[in-house]
Amino acid sequence: MRTLTLLVIALACVPPGRVAAQRRARIGPTVSSISIEDGSGSSHSFTSFGASVAFLTGDDGELGIGVSRYGDLSSNNCVRQMTFVGLESNYYPVGPKGIAPYASSAIGLARVTDQDVGFLGICSSAAPTSEIGLGFGLGVRLNIGPQATALVEGRFFQVPNSAIQALEGRANVSIAFGSPRKTELLNGTLGPAVGILTRLGGSMEGRGPTLGVRFRRDTKKAGSLGLQIDYAPLRLSNCPSNCEPAAVLFAPGYEPSLRPSWGRLYFDLGFLLAGFPSPGSDRRAGGRHPEREFNHVERQQPRVVVAAEHRRECLSAPGRCQHQPEG
Repeated sequence: MRTLTLLVIALACVPPGRVAAQRRARIGPTVSSISIEDGSGSSHSFTSFGASVAFLTGDDGELGIGVSRYGDLSSNNCVRQMTFVGLESNYYPVGPKGIAPYASSAIGLARVTDQDVGFLGICSSAAPTSEIGLGFGLGVRLNIGPQATALVEGRFFQVPNSAIQALEGRANVSIAFGSPRKTELLNGTLGPAVGILTRLGGSMEGRGPTLGVRFRRDTKKAGSLGLQIDYAPLRLSNCPSNCEPAAVLFAPGYEPSLRPSWGRLYFDLGFLLAGFPSPGSDRRAGGRHPEREFNHVERQQPRVVVAAEHRRECLSAPGRCQHQPEG
């Protein structure tokens, strides 16, 4: 998960070319690598294939349907297979144009066949069952001209009442079609970000600087939209094990601002979404399959930031850089 997070941040820092108008729909194949632990704690990766079709519902939203087939998810001789058909939603805090980070969620029907290892290593009989599948993740969308898009995403995926709880990396390449969609968003800026976390209360604190990327996009109305994605190394005090987790911070916000002669003063109001990839205990009744947890913590209270600085950022519009006041 750490490697995938750094890859997404690196892709987000690549200066884009000309930003074209986004078409309303896309369709294309999806491939993924899903990681599941066995009884000894070793992680095993498996590949899945599928496809998705999605439609833009606004400047910040996309809704679609995805199908994925996991032909072999077993680390032994027993059978573990799954077919998942789900409703997928992507939230784009700074719009879907150019390089567009997003938060994803999925819910749907999982058709699972899962055999347990019984006495003397004999696999139990198992009939396919229908369960609810859930997925939550972060990704980035790359628009390749007006006719194609590519999406790279890391997510936590689970099927309750089964042993399938894992981290998954997904990639999709789609053909865009339909009429170009009108938007209220203008071109914006992006650039690297470094931060320091300080503890105001509780048992969690930073154990190093946060590294990430920050996006800003102006609107035709007053104010701007901002998004900062960070990789944050953390430390927990008074804990017996796993005391140094790492988190992915996803912080969208609305930025009313003032522009004095020396730069830009802005207020950032939004929420913070944090994902923690970490080992977890098995919650399956009667099962022997360990799991991985991706604990999402969404803080609904407002996040207010006041900042003013002068720095160099790359424009999201025609792939060029300029020195400008920005926060």
